[in-house]
Amino acid sequence: MGSTGKELFVRKIEEKARWMPDHVFVRIPEENFEARGYRSITWRQYNDGVNKIAHWLDETLGKSVHNDTIAYFGANDIRYAFLFAALNKSNRKLLLPDGRLTKGALHSLLKASDCKAWLFSEEEVISQAVFGLEGTGVKLQAFPSMEWCLDAAGAPPYPYHKTYDDSKHDEILIIHTSGTTGPPKPIYMNNGFWAAASASPMLSRRNWPRGISTEELYGRTLVLACPMRWNSGLILTNAFGVFCNTCCVLPPADAVGLPPDLFLKLMRFNQVDGLVATPFTVVELFKDANTRPSLESLEFVTYLGAKLDRTVGDALAQHTRLNSVIGATETGGRFSFLPKDKKLWYTFEFVPEASVRLVPIDKSGLPTSASNDANVYRMFIDRPAGESPPPYQCAFWNFRMFKDVDTIDTKELWKPIECDDGSVRWEFFSRADESVKLFGGVSFDAIEFEIPISRHPGVKHVMAGGVGRPAPYVIIEMYDEALAGRTPESVVKDIFHNTIAILNSQVVKEIRIPEQTVFLTKKDKPFQLSPKQLVIRTRAEEDYKEEIEAAYERLEKTGDQSSRDKFSEFMK
Repeated sequence: MGSTGKELFVRKIEEKARWMPDHVFVRIPEENFEARGYRSITWRQYNDGVNKIAHWLDETLGKSVHNDTIAYFGANDIRYAFLFAALNKSNRKLLLPDGRLTKGALHSLLKASDCKAWLFSEEEVISQAVFGLEGTGVKLQAFPSMEWCLDAAGAPPYPYHKTYDDSKHDEILIIHTSGTTGPPKPIYMNNGFWAAASASPMLSRRNWPRGISTEELYGRTLVLACPMRWNSGLILTNAFGVFCNTCCVLPPADAVGLPPDLFLKLMRFNQVDGLVATPFTVVELFKDANTRPSLESLEFVTYLGAKLDRTVGDALAQHTRLNSVIGATETGGRFSFLPKDKKLWYTFEFVPEASVRLVPIDKSGLPTSASNDANVYRMFIDRPAGESPPPYQCAFWNFRMFKDVDTIDTKELWKPIECDDGSVRWEFFSRADESVKLFGGVSFDAIEFEIPISRHPGVKHVMAGGVGRPAPYVIIEMYDEALAGRTPESVVKDIFHNTIAILNSQVVKEIRIPEQTVFLTKKDKPFQLSPKQLVIRTRAEEDYKEEIEAAYERLEKTGDQSSRDKFSEFMK
C-alpha cells in the first residue's frame, strides 16, 4: 500500500519488519572499517533494536505518562535513529541539543523544554563535561553501546496501540534555534509534522507525470554526509528510509564531513547511487581531482542547508541529477517540480500543496533592508482550504508557533526566472531579515553585530554578512573626518581590538568575526541606502563582491583555521 500521508513512522517500521524483514535499512561501518568494511542493518534488526531500547527506557527512567522530554548527546552514529523511534514508541520525545551551545544556553534549553533526562554515549563523556549538567536536576544516564542495540534478536515487542488520528498531535522531536546571540528556543515537531515531512511519495503521485524534488531518493542507496545528530540525519533515515525505501550509508562516527579520501573508501565498500551533503562537501569533492570522476558518475547529488556555488553546479549538472532539499526549521520542507532544463538546477517551482505565495516586496507591506529591487518577491505560506492542518504540508502542524495564523511570513526573498517556454521558476535571493547562515548551518543575527560596531567613534554605517561562508565578514563605512591622517589598516585594527574583539568574547566561537574579514568601504563606493537610510544588503554584497572574496582568501592564508578546519568545527 502506498503512503497516504497519515501514517506513524513507528508503525511503518513494524510493517517493514513484518513484510520485508531482511531488506536493508541502513549500512554502517564495522570497527576498523578500512580492513573489515561495512555491515547492513535489516528492518528486522532495526525493529528488534527499537523494541529492546523502548523496554530499557521504561526500566531505566520509569514509565512516561506525560510524553517526557529526553535529550541525547551521543556519538554520531545510527543510535540516534534507534533512540528516536524507541522514545516515540514509549511515549517520549527526543531533544536534539547542539554541542556548540554554551553552558548557560544549554541549561536554558533544558529548562524551557522541561527535560527529564540526559542520555549520552560513552564516546561523549569527556566532551559533555563542559556543560555542567550535574546542577540542572536532569537525570544523567549512559546510553548502551551500538553492539547492545544490535544484539536484539527476539526482543519482546513493545506494546504500541496508537493510531494516527489519536496521536497526530503528540510531540516527538525538539530541535532548537542556534542560540548564537540569544537563548536557544525549542522548536517542537509532532507526529503530524513528521508524517507531512514524509509525504513526498504521495505528492509525487498526486502531481504525476510532473517529477518532483526528492524523487531521486526513492529506493536508492546514498552516502549521507550529514551528522545523525542533525535533524537532516533523522529525516533521511526515519522519514525517507521508512517511507521511501531510501538506504543510507553512514560514514564512521568520528568522520567530520566527507573528506575526499573517505568518500573514495565509502564508494569502494558500498554500492552507492547518490550523495546527500552540504554544499561545502559537494564543492570539496568536485574540486579534488581524485574524487570528481566518482562524484560525476553518481546517479544524483542532493545538497541541503545553503546555496551551491553556481560554477560548480553548472558543471556538475552536465553529468548527474543535481537537486536541492529546501525548507526551514519552523515550517518544514517544501517540495518543488523538477526543471525542464538542467541549466535551471538551482531554481524552484513549488508544488501546489506547498501553498506558497510570492508577493513583490513593494506590495508586501513589510519593510526590508535586504533589497529595493522591484523584481524581488517575499514568500508567504498560506493555510490551505479544507482539512487543517493538511496531511502533506508541515508548516501548520507547528501548533506552538502557527496555531492561530493563516499566513506565515517565511522572511525569504526570491527572484523570478523565466524559462524558455514562458513558465516561471524561482531562485532564492536572500533573507528579508538580518539572519545570516554560515556554511555549517549555524546562524547569527547581523544586527547584533552591526549596532555595537556602529557605536565605535567615527563609524557611519556597518554591514555584517557571510551566508554560506566559514565565518562572518564586516564592511564598515567611516565618516571622512574619522579617516583623516589614518590608513584603512590602522582604522580596522582600532575597531577590531576595541569593539569587535569584545563582541567576539560574548558569542560562541563559530560566529566570531576574524580580523582578516573586516574591511572599510571605498570612497568611490559608499553604501547604497534605502529610503529609511538602511544599508541595502544585496547591493552592498554585489558592489563589494571582489573585496569579500579577497577577505576570505586572506583568512584562508593567514587565519588560525582553514575552511576545512572551520567546517570540521561546525560538523562536530
